Amino acid sequence: MLRIAWSVGPESSGRTVVDPGGKLVLARRMTLPEQRSVAVEEIAGSTYVFVRLPYLSDPAVVVQAGAGHPVLHRGQRANGVVVEVVTPEGDASTPVPGQRMSLTAPGTRVSLRFPDLSIDLVVDFDPPTLAPAGTGTVQLDVDALQHDDAWLVAAIAVALSPEHGVVGHAQLKEAFARWREEPERSDGAFDRNVLRPALESRGVELPGPRLNKILYLVERCRRTHEFPPRVLDQVRARLGRPPA
Repeated sequence: MLRIAWSVGPESSGRTVVDPGGKLVLARRMTLPEQRSVAVEEIAGSTYVFVRLPYLSDPAVVVQAGAGHPVLHRGQRANGVVVEVVTPEGDASTPVPGQRMSLTAPGTRVSLRFPDLSIDLVVDFDPPTLAPAGTGTVQLDVDALQHDDAWLVAAIAVALSPEHGVVGHAQLKEAFARWREEPERSDGAFDRNVLRPALESRGVELPGPRLNKILYLVERCRRTHEFPPRVLDQVRARLGRPPA
């Protein structure tokens, strides 16, 4: 269950509760009257916040409630709007259009800043209770990476890559298998079932089949600040590597 407080500028605000399977959708509706620029509707178990704003996308932001961490999808197009996700600890990321990301910290703020207006969502939830699985991730506070190979391999790739380069294919494959405590996959299976889905989930398309997937993945994650330094340090510690 999500508890979301929203505000559109200084004058319009509200709170809503979203049950598992539902979502909060921030979207544009230009048919609203000028004197009523914000409207809230409940549709099929989801909450829709409609704003009469021509440069807001339809939808701009979707926050989906599920059994684990809520998932944020940025639909807002790249038209000069600043979209920022900030945890209570101050870790900030800037999702790109089309990106999906898990919200792992209760109280995370999602902001859309326009030239003349700011729209904010504060997403609160009860973190899922995860039993330690022998990997140490719960104690290291990186349990959010465990639910999806695409998140885990990206975090490992960024954490192990040097500042001006990327980790080697064999080293990444070995580290991923060691973290998952499973046999190391063949090169083809690793690329097909782990690396390529990690790129596709972030909307990255390789211009050729034989290009360095790790390079594209690491550059994408660094550009969008997908993993805060704190989490990367925890990944390195889990793998027995020194901090960057």
